[in-house]
Amino acid sequence: MQRAQAATPSDANVASRVSLRTSDALVVVAEDDEGLRRVVCKWLERRGLTTLGVESGADAIAAVQEHPDCLLLLDYVLPDMDGRQFLDRLNALGVVVPFVVMTGHGDERIAVEMMKLGARDYVVKQPDFTDLLVPVVERVLSQVATEQRLTQAEQALRESEVKYRVLMDDAPDAILLADEKGHIVEANRQAERLLGLPRADIAKLHVSALHPESSAAALSPSLANLAQGGRCSLSDTLVVRSDGRGIPVDINASLVTLGGRRVSQIVLHDITERKRAEEELRTAFAEIRVLKEQLEAENVYLREEMKQSHVHGDIVGESPAIKRTLALAEQVAPTDSTVLLYGETGTGKELLARSIHNLSPRNDRPLVTVNCAAMPSALIEAELFGRERGAYTGALTRQAGRFEVADKGTLFLDEVGELSPEAQAKLLRVLQEGKFERLGSSSTITVDVRVIAATNRDLEQAVEAGRFREDLFYRLNVFPITVPPLRERREDIPLLIWTFVREFSEKMGKRIETIPRMTMEALSSNPWPGNVRALRNTIERAMILSSGTTLNVDLAGAGSGTKAPPAIDDAERSHITRSLEAAGWRIRGKGGAAELLGLKPTTLEYRIKRLGIRRRAEQEGQG
Repeated sequence: MQRAQAATPSDANVASRVSLRTSDALVVVAEDDEGLRRVVCKWLERRGLTTLGVESGADAIAAVQEHPDCLLLLDYVLPDMDGRQFLDRLNALGVVVPFVVMTGHGDERIAVEMMKLGARDYVVKQPDFTDLLVPVVERVLSQVATEQRLTQAEQALRESEVKYRVLMDDAPDAILLADEKGHIVEANRQAERLLGLPRADIAKLHVSALHPESSAAALSPSLANLAQGGRCSLSDTLVVRSDGRGIPVDINASLVTLGGRRVSQIVLHDITERKRAEEELRTAFAEIRVLKEQLEAENVYLREEMKQSHVHGDIVGESPAIKRTLALAEQVAPTDSTVLLYGETGTGKELLARSIHNLSPRNDRPLVTVNCAAMPSALIEAELFGRERGAYTGALTRQAGRFEVADKGTLFLDEVGELSPEAQAKLLRVLQEGKFERLGSSSTITVDVRVIAATNRDLEQAVEAGRFREDLFYRLNVFPITVPPLRERREDIPLLIWTFVREFSEKMGKRIETIPRMTMEALSSNPWPGNVRALRNTIERAMILSSGTTLNVDLAGAGSGTKAPPAIDDAERSHITRSLEAAGWRIRGKGGAAELLGLKPTTLEYRIKRLGIRRRAEQEGQG
């Protein structure tokens, strides 16, 4: 055991906080955690109290036997016994000592049970533990001092009841005296203040009149116990003032002998301020809970934003145009509806198709892609629907078509407007019935395929011109989505540029830190008839040519783009022609026009033919 004498605080304000204490006031701190025990002792000593720290129940019993006038701070769980066992041993020894229970967070029920067994109060160990403990100790010491004075007054009353009234009036709490039948016979000044009645009127009341009906039921057993010579302790109950207002109080009552007769001494401690503080704490917790729920809701929103970012990870952009497109993709993805993507060359139609597939229930099956313009019409049917061996010249083996490969998954038909009339008819049947036959076979194959088609043509105009089946158009055009060209989402160009710079930096092992503002403005104002693909190719070429940490772009090659863009075909023809001239009119191979444009050579040849592009010498020769 370790005893510390009362400290003499240098700060007068600290000393003044101890309102009631005797010169020999001793607080025994029974706590097995040495660090916490020292902290509690230190705080109490700073307020002018003498402390004695013990770490076990046995040491605590020895301490209270040696110092019967002490106040005991009892940790409910000690190494050798718990609070109930401690009280049993103390009662067996006939020792009575005022005590306050210290419990861990969540043990309030145990603390309440200890209050029923005689604890004056309890404190929950929490972050502001010491701030709460000191007022409790001071209040209990005050209560104990009051009770001690009342006990002394009982002896003095035999000589002078006047002296006893003076002592009652000096008490900080309301004190009532009641006879054996519960009729109030005496009250002090604090009782007058608490109840709002003069003493003469209080003396006409029965104890039960002080309590509303809700509290009377709880009070009756305690009064019965008091009548049998026990004690009565009630925490957080109500007494009614003369104006009808309920005042929360803690009640401690005991039987005393005054003037040769037994009366009930009832001490009412006003806990209004404590209740107000508890209500403020509850309000604060409620506000915290609301803020927490708001934060969780915001986190859910952010997670959805992050999810969208990951789902559309290959599609870069924050512009309203691309966001509208992605929102439509998310709406149609969970369904099996056919989707038709409109958009110029290089806008990212295939990326959007892949995003729709990834968001669909079919994402555990492959997305099969077919470029309908990349192969001759004679081969496209075999590519889509498969072939039997010998179906046509050169068909040396049996081959499954893309529809079979995409069964239970998704088939992406890029440039569907280039399909031949025969292929269009077969595609229409598959969309209607889910059935087809391989070339050279009469056996029908049934598949479950979700179709996403894409085109850079005006299919309605093609229908009017007779180049595309009207019934197939309506089958494909169930849910159309237009992918905006880059010139309609210029605010995304800087973001795209930096995305491509990071991509090529990793591939090439180069580090680009800055892009000149003039370069960024020029790239952002370019019409980009080749759209995102052309921008990517431009950045790749610039990365190859840049030797330092600054990205150098051939602005003349990129074009200023300050004028309004030409018609789509004219823009595409001009762009392809410039690429052909830059490659020396060489289509295939390293540095060829197909590589510069990011196209397959067969696709570029088809577009050269469709757009009627010829070398200047050929044009002059024909002219």
